[in-house]
Amino acid sequence: MFRSLRFRMAASHAAVLAIIMLALGGGGYTLLARGLDRAATDDLRTAARAQVSRIVEEGHPIPPPDSDVPSTSAVQVAVFFPDGVRLGEQAEAQTWLRPGARPVEDLTVAGERVRLVTLPARRGNTLLATVVAARSLEPEERLLQRVRLLLLAGGAVAIGLSLVAGWWLAGRAVRPVQRAYDAQAGFAADASHELRTPLTFVRSGVEVLAERDPELGGQVLSEIDYLTGLTQRLLALARAESGELALDLHPIDLDEICRSAARRSEAASGTELALRGGAAVAVGDRVATEAALDAVLENVGMHGGGRAEVTWEVDGDRAVVSVADHGPGLPPELASRAFDRFARADPSRTRSTGGAGLGLSLARALVEAQGGAMWLEDTPGGGLTARIALPRP
Repeated sequence: MFRSLRFRMAASHAAVLAIIMLALGGGGYTLLARGLDRAATDDLRTAARAQVSRIVEEGHPIPPPDSDVPSTSAVQVAVFFPDGVRLGEQAEAQTWLRPGARPVEDLTVAGERVRLVTLPARRGNTLLATVVAARSLEPEERLLQRVRLLLLAGGAVAIGLSLVAGWWLAGRAVRPVQRAYDAQAGFAADASHELRTPLTFVRSGVEVLAERDPELGGQVLSEIDYLTGLTQRLLALARAESGELALDLHPIDLDEICRSAARRSEAASGTELALRGGAAVAVGDRVATEAALDAVLENVGMHGGGRAEVTWEVDGDRAVVSVADHGPGLPPELASRAFDRFARADPSRTRSTGGAGLGLSLARALVEAQGGAMWLEDTPGGGLTARIALPRP
């Protein structure tokens, strides 16, 4: 239980960090991509406007100047006459370097993205020439790819370190709770064990008293039986939750176990049980399974109206026993804590029925100690259904 809690705390710590990194990293990456895209367009517009200014100043198309500056050599500028003929050496003209249909557009050339900016050179209403500036966007693509790799690798490392740190911090945070829980379980086990001997001695003395005053002796014996059953269940529950309960896991016949438990319940509590099921074999401990089923059937006699249908069947890789009663069921506010210790739907009936609110808690602890699961569902038409699932061989 504490290992699972520790893992959930560490996982939540890493999940929060992942969300923060995703938001910050994704936002930063988006801003960087937009900034680089805008900067590339601005560079091309600057080069194109510079050439347009020269053409307007001269009054006729002129070729772009040669540049030996590395930062501007990547930008290619071409000038076209109004009839679409390129100014300069036609042999050197790239087929893709032509005026675009839009002022700014992207092309794919030899597997690379290329951006073109097209500006007209006008003097008054006269079109002197059309200027096209273009360059590859490959440098921006490479930079963005490196940033993506850095974000992914850095994020993975950060989340891994967060899991380790979260596991360590969760261990320190859970340790006091675990010590308190272990102390509580140890106290319940020790107190239950120590109470058994004096209760046995008191019972023997009360049996002598009952011979002289049967009415008083019967009342005291009833209280002693209640305390004895309570201590036995507390001891079994403490052992099951601490993993100290010795279970002999082997194939067991659920048909035989269910019918045996039903006979005991009908004899002890007067319940009316309808049995239905076939051959179903599970891996578990016969004594623990019968004890869990006894606790469920005892709950039927106390709170389930005294009538129930007991079924057992094979469901995939597990065998499931279902006990569906037709009592008042559980309200939603009590269903979530039905398996808590000392949880009772009707506390006023506790002493009159002998219940202590440990039956379902003990039953689930015994089932889970066998590698199974136990849960509650609403019975169609009203009532409560308890299901016990054990693994199949």
